Amino acid sequence: MDSLRGRLYYISRILTSSKYRFLVILILLSFISFHMLNTNRISLYQDLEQFNHSNSPSYLIEKEKVLVPVNIWRLFDHQVVCHDQQGVLDRTELINQISKTCNIQLNGTISIDLHPPNDFQVRSPSTSKYAQLWQTTKKCSLYENETVAIVIPYRDRENNLRNLLYNLVPFLNRQSIVNYKIFIVEQQALGAFNKARLNNFAFHYLMKTYKPTCVIFHDVDLIPENNQNLYTCLTSADHPIHMSANVRSQLEGKYTKIYSFLVGGVLAIRPKSFQFLNGYSNQYFNWGGEDDDMGLRFLAKDTCVQRPITGFYYAASHSSQTRNPKRVRLLFDAVIRQDTDGLSNIDRLAKIANVQEYPLVTWMTVEWIDSRLFVS
Repeated sequence: MDSLRGRLYYISRILTSSKYRFLVILILLSFISFHMLNTNRISLYQDLEQFNHSNSPSYLIEKEKVLVPVNIWRLFDHQVVCHDQQGVLDRTELINQISKTCNIQLNGTISIDLHPPNDFQVRSPSTSKYAQLWQTTKKCSLYENETVAIVIPYRDRENNLRNLLYNLVPFLNRQSIVNYKIFIVEQQALGAFNKARLNNFAFHYLMKTYKPTCVIFHDVDLIPENNQNLYTCLTSADHPIHMSANVRSQLEGKYTKIYSFLVGGVLAIRPKSFQFLNGYSNQYFNWGGEDDDMGLRFLAKDTCVQRPITGFYYAASHSSQTRNPKRVRLLFDAVIRQDTDGLSNIDRLAKIANVQEYPLVTWMTVEWIDSRLFVS
């Protein structure tokens, strides 16, 4: 007993000693912080568990779909590609039909030209001669019910845009995809770039005007290198198509297979599927996160993509971009926001500043309704 009293007395002297007071306070603060953090974490997980059970189909949980990931980096362990053979899109039969029915020869790998002539300026009337040069009069009956809109979000990438269009327009005409229009969607607002918001607004505008049956969202720096990679939504299963599965950044370099969770780059999708997903999130500014957020939307809605065996692209160089510092936090609650953040609120966030027709493209300039909220 005396020994215990001695130890307690010794500890009390330590706790009241000015020499150790700071250390004791630090320990107490650490304990309180840990307790608060743990309490908040338990509360958050309870909220997420309630969300999963009340607002999501139970079979998504049974299939272990990633709705709200505890570790955001585990996203890359999951895939949005359809299972089994449905994930691999082999259009050989369709290409053979095109060849036989429409007398179109699509031989596969093509060379790209990264040196457009000086007079090839996208917003110049001079491109009319290229439109006439590349125009095809050969219509293929297999496409007769297909109307394609190619949406390219853009700001300050003139060289990338010239290279893409100088290769893409003749590429499309070789495939005899006649019923298409290319829409350049330029962000006029100052501050951080928001690619996904531009895609959403373009879709919102097109469904009231052009009314396409197939929409292809296309990064400005990706150039197709295989003309059997058909720019159409036509498939037997009618899944969305992630067209840019293989990308190389050097002309003589090797193709890198994109990680299985990605749906960004070049994505072909039916309007009804895009509406079902509620489009992209509007929250991602600067570089990174919006395509992974879309991947989560695919998983949450139990939707999968196909990847064509001919999906090969060259990724053109460009200036470095500012990384989005909020991307991880936004991804964590992406699915919670899905039904309220996207197409459903884009008309309150953006508006058309100007629409101009050019020989090769329709140029849409978009501005934010309240730019003060989004400048960074």
